[in-house]
Amino acid sequence: MRPVLKTNDVVLLSYAQSLLRDADIESVVFDENASVMDGSLGILPRRLMVADDDFERGERVVQDGLSRRPPKPEVTEDRFLDGRLIVRQFVDGFRAGLDAVMLAAAVPAKAGEDILELGSGAGTASLCLASRVPGTEVVGVEIDSDLVGLSNGSSTLNGFGDRVVFVPVDALDLPTDMRRDYDHVMCNPPYHGPDGETSPDARRTEALFDDGRLGGWLKVGIKRTAPGGTFTCILRADRLGEALAVLPEAGVSIFPLYPRAGAAAKRVIVQAKKASRTPLALLHGLVLHGADGQYTAEADAVLRGEKGLFG
Repeated sequence: MRPVLKTNDVVLLSYAQSLLRDADIESVVFDENASVMDGSLGILPRRLMVADDDFERGERVVQDGLSRRPPKPEVTEDRFLDGRLIVRQFVDGFRAGLDAVMLAAAVPAKAGEDILELGSGAGTASLCLASRVPGTEVVGVEIDSDLVGLSNGSSTLNGFGDRVVFVPVDALDLPTDMRRDYDHVMCNPPYHGPDGETSPDARRTEALFDDGRLGGWLKVGIKRTAPGGTFTCILRADRLGEALAVLPEAGVSIFPLYPRAGAAAKRVIVQAKKASRTPLALLHGLVLHGADGQYTAEADAVLRGEKGLFG
């Protein structure tokens, strides 16, 4: 047998298989049961194989079909952490910003530790964390394979090599080899409930609406956190009650993000330390904007990547 395609893009692989089926060419995927992650956090590509006698026609069918695929959406290169970090994002759909930077800044990671991000999107939070804390290894899981390709490109662009990698995986249905303990887990889950107004952009809707599954995201995050490690998420403040109903009773800290002094918090960062007996704590939080509308000095230092959110 010979390979007509080698890829780690599961959507592309499925598309190529359908092209071969339509042409009555039998195919088989090699390496499908291999680990999602090898020892260096690399992604193992899958090989789409056909019989030797079908190779020339199969390769032609796949290449012709791929050439007819619609062009990928337009991409921008956006700068974070005072311009040091470049993140590629689609022009349309959900675009990461302050929430992702604040989430990454809240994770108390140290060099040598590993971090899992659930629902990594364009990879902004994972990349920000890796930039702030050299020596960490970060893996982001994201169901949208186009976003996975985009975020892996950003990782390479920023020189993170295989230290930061993204894989096309459903965060709520992790494969067996990823069901292990991580030093830290973080997520910016879809934060709109079923009563929110959906967007005509399908990718944006998927990123923002949880279909009533917020509790599922939090349960997976806690489960995958190692004892003594932390699970950190950023949520809409009005969904805090839902989160506390799912998270452990002890070891949880709530850190509000206030738009300005005297205003109610619209976002909260919730952090749970696994197996801790410390009582629930409401922390002082952070005021984002001053009276002039500019970021406060404290918020600006975090957004520039000069410090973590907790010091």
